[in-house]
Amino acid sequence: MARAWIDVHGHFVPPGRGLSRSPGTESDETWSFSPETSIAYMDRTGVAAQIVSHCSQLSDVERIVASNSYGASLVEAYPKRFGFLAQLPMTDPARAAAEVRRGSNELGAEGFAVLSNRDGIYLGDPRFEPVWSELDRNAATLFIHPTTRGFEATRLGRNGGLIEARFDTARSVVDMIYAGVFRRHQRFKIILAHGGGALPALAGHLMASGCYPRNRTVNPNKITETEMRDALARFYYDTGLAGTAHSLEPVLAVTTPDHVLYGTDFGAACTDTDILDRHREALLGYPRLSAAQREAFGTNVLPLFPKFAARIGLASDKATISAAAE
Repeated sequence: MARAWIDVHGHFVPPGRGLSRSPGTESDETWSFSPETSIAYMDRTGVAAQIVSHCSQLSDVERIVASNSYGASLVEAYPKRFGFLAQLPMTDPARAAAEVRRGSNELGAEGFAVLSNRDGIYLGDPRFEPVWSELDRNAATLFIHPTTRGFEATRLGRNGGLIEARFDTARSVVDMIYAGVFRRHQRFKIILAHGGGALPALAGHLMASGCYPRNRTVNPNKITETEMRDALARFYYDTGLAGTAHSLEPVLAVTTPDHVLYGTDFGAACTDTDILDRHREALLGYPRLSAAQREAFGTNVLPLFPKFAARIGLASDKATISAAAE
């Protein structure tokens, strides 16, 4: 792997909170996030820098805001190894819109992050319109990460991250499409964690049945098949725990290789480095793309974050390789 890859999907935990099992262990050992641990993993896997987010599952607005300040301090301390995405406190849409402004103007955030739902409210809800307007005004990039909580009735005793989180990404993004969010807001970009979860695999059904005029699907905004197709192609999809052909094939059926971004999910409590390594090896060996296209997975993200690219010394205008490249 080239030494200039960017990992778009890393996590941090602010000091003194969020103790969890240490990545790479099979024990009940607990740990607190340290940048040195993340840097060591980057160095081992040939990653130049990591874009991290907290993605707290909690609804406490002040704690989310404070975690963003910590994320900014992390970048200040390690400007060539980290970028960060400011999490938006979606329980209070007005504060979330204000955090877009603070993240852009004061914290130097590369972009922003939200969970797929907050307390059961999904992203197509009209209460979030001020947030989308502010992101669009800034032509910002938004990272949508699934929540792993709130599925007690459907997770069947298993961890919510195993299956439900992947379906929740699909549920929430489809809700945004039907709500007309992407019809109204054309400037802000979307990165979907974990290869978009179940969304790419549902694409054919959504386009054929979900937009069919005589279907009983509730579609008050009359979203067309073309709009559905264009939205799915517009998104970016990271490879965190989604680097095998089982995940890549559906993604590449809805978008082009330059919209696939290398990500790991390093730092998440449920993630072990041996699992990350398996996905990375599968990604590097994916046979249906050229070596050049596979190599570009690691730098496709740079045009989304040109200031970040300049800070770490990589040229964003030369970072991508087109779908037709050798």
